Amino acid sequence: MMGVELLYDTPRLEEKLMIEGLRSMGVTVTLTNVNTTPLLIGEASTDIALVRVMSMQKALYSAAIREAAGSKTINSSTTLVLCGDKILTLSRLMAMGIKVPRSMVVMGTESAEIAFRQFPKPFVDKPPIGSWGRLVTLVNDAATWRSVLEHRQMMQSQQLRTHIVQEYIKSGGRDIRTIVIAGEIVGAITRKSVGDEWRTNVALGGKTEPIRLNGEIAELSLKAAEAVNGDCISVDILEDMNTGELYLNEVNGVPEFKGFMEATGINVANELVKYIISVMKR
Repeated sequence: MMGVELLYDTPRLEEKLMIEGLRSMGVTVTLTNVNTTPLLIGEASTDIALVRVMSMQKALYSAAIREAAGSKTINSSTTLVLCGDKILTLSRLMAMGIKVPRSMVVMGTESAEIAFRQFPKPFVDKPPIGSWGRLVTLVNDAATWRSVLEHRQMMQSQQLRTHIVQEYIKSGGRDIRTIVIAGEIVGAITRKSVGDEWRTNVALGGKTEPIRLNGEIAELSLKAAEAVNGDCISVDILEDMNTGELYLNEVNGVPEFKGFMEATGINVANELVKYIISVMKR
């Protein structure tokens, strides 16, 4: 059973670096593409399963299946379910006393009208699931809101028909991302939107720069990791440009870190490998 299984669906730079790092340390790595390999519940070939599946639902199922056989999963199915649904993330963070943007969940036409009246404009609308800024909209007026509601109502998934209406934090088109592995902060960057794009996602052209951690950012990041019980997560923080207040916005249970590495020069894959080796020695 010694060794590490890496479960994936789309191999990216991050996964390739993890494989190289593990093998360089003499660790046997079993590769499992969940799209082409059936997973038998209760069966596992290794003690540790590194879940790097892009699809949230597939990642969650993969972790749960390996946990049924007693494998230690990174991250666990509990962490993945909390991070994979933004409503669950925000609810857990708030329950832990962590400051998040004021958020309201809309599940029907009548509640949509009430939310629109109650929230100052502009506000942010997004579904509970998704990444790379997809389906995230800045709503300025009633016409935009009606269009968003109509388009999302056509979605097959109830999750995609559900709306998180969120206070727009005036952050100057900038957010802060940290990566936390095993309760230690690897580093921090800022992501800044480019041109007329207000979202900061690197996938949408956001520019990254390294920043020095301060105590408040560090504390918020570590609290987020504790809240979701994450072994390896990324944390997105918004800073109000007028007041300097920090708001924890999102937590990612299968973090991408190519842009983070380019900005900081930190080999995140190696940091994760060090943690995996320490787990194997226990």
